[in-house]
Amino acid sequence: MSYDSIPVLEPVSVVAAGHVADWVTWVFCFLLLLLTLVIVNSRRKFTYIVRALFSPRSRNQLLRESRPLSEWIYAFLFLYDFLVGGVTLYLVISTFLPAVSAHFAPFLLFLTCTALGAVLYFLKSANLYLLSFIFDCPDDRATHEQNRFFCTTCCSLVLLPLAIAAAYTSQYSWLLLYAVLFVVCYLFAWFRTLKLKSSHFNYFEFFLYFCTIEILPCIVIVKLMVSFR
Repeated sequence: MSYDSIPVLEPVSVVAAGHVADWVTWVFCFLLLLLTLVIVNSRRKFTYIVRALFSPRSRNQLLRESRPLSEWIYAFLFLYDFLVGGVTLYLVISTFLPAVSAHFAPFLLFLTCTALGAVLYFLKSANLYLLSFIFDCPDDRATHEQNRFFCTTCCSLVLLPLAIAAAYTSQYSWLLLYAVLFVVCYLFAWFRTLKLKSSHFNYFEFFLYFCTIEILPCIVIVKLMVSFR
């Protein structure tokens, strides 16, 4: 028997990575298609949304033209944001927390990560509604809700190419760059909220919201990651 007829066996990790990359590629293609549909069908409003966090003029233009977070473009962008966050979290867990990923099928882990991101986002929104009702400050709630969406969308637009680069080059230092950009954008979103606050802004409400919804989930997530490692 000649050497040419002997099959060459690839490492198991390479074969598994190839199978995983198949559906990951389709997810990335769907995200690019979704973003393309938004830009093509509503280019002007999409531009205002991207610039609204950093430009008061763009935000005021959105407020004049429509009610933010109430049109189809926002639903598409919410879906985009959650899927980008889900696939990125999947890449991080499957790479750095193999003990967690071993308990899930790859695609199921991606869906779980996406669902967790969506649930956390809407829990924050529910908490905002509750606190705004208790302290009677609906304008502050609406302002921060809008700025949080603008911040999430801007971060997702930056994160998608970095996630693609990390997935296909295995250089996860791209995600460290995103972490720095996210912190800057996140702090700017809070700055915009405080700058645009209404006259009835309640700092005690802000303290409760920030500690219970912004800090506590991060502590729980870090604790779980440390436990699994």
